[in-house]
Amino acid sequence: ADAVVAVGGDGTMNEVADGLAGSATRLAFVPHGTGNVFAREFSLPESVEGCLDLLSSGKTISVRVAMANERRFVLLASAGFDAEVVERMESRQKNLLGIAAYVLSGARHLLRPQPSLWLEFPGRERVEAQSVIVTRGRKYGGNVTIAPGGDISGETFQVIALLRKGRWSIAKFALDVLRGKHIGSRHVLIRESPSLFVRCAIPSACQVDGEYLGPLPVRFIVTDVLLRVVVPLEFPFPQG
Repeated sequence: ADAVVAVGGDGTMNEVADGLAGSATRLAFVPHGTGNVFAREFSLPESVEGCLDLLSSGKTISVRVAMANERRFVLLASAGFDAEVVERMESRQKNLLGIAAYVLSGARHLLRPQPSLWLEFPGRERVEAQSVIVTRGRKYGGNVTIAPGGDISGETFQVIALLRKGRWSIAKFALDVLRGKHIGSRHVLIRESPSLFVRCAIPSACQVDGEYLGPLPVRFIVTDVLLRVVVPLEFPFPQG
């Protein structure tokens, strides 16, 4: 097929992209989910008609996909608190409450013990953190900009790690991210890297594109495998 049209949220996008990556078939995506990070990252229209019109009026770009162990993902992954929230959130709750389901799940999970993570960057540098997010782009959780330096056309991740321990540090970090106040904080590490290895002494979770992947450890890498995506003509990315 020349193109596959997929309708759904970021989890649906991840499943379809996993099948299309490395092929010549284009992905035309219609957002109908909770966070819709993919749609916001690529400036997709909100209407079904607008998205379908891109098949004739838009352009096709080729984006490198990433890997979390053996699982492909396109935009965003995390380990620690953020991923634990995704793991524990019920589908029914997410469908009923939308983005508020993440907030409720996060508030409940704050009452649990929060284990430390060990992050290993290329060159064997190790950093202890409370939670970590890796992203290929700029957006997170809808229209929140978590990584202003994110570049979906590049070959690296933006790594955002909370260094300060404790449940209230996590709560403050979440609020700061929503307000864009995490950038420049001495308790938050933001770094560009082509790969990252994350482990934990006790069981902790990993998620990719908003879907639970499994327990740690996990290795994140950016691959040379390309996914062809249909986007608006004005989207700032070379066509191909």
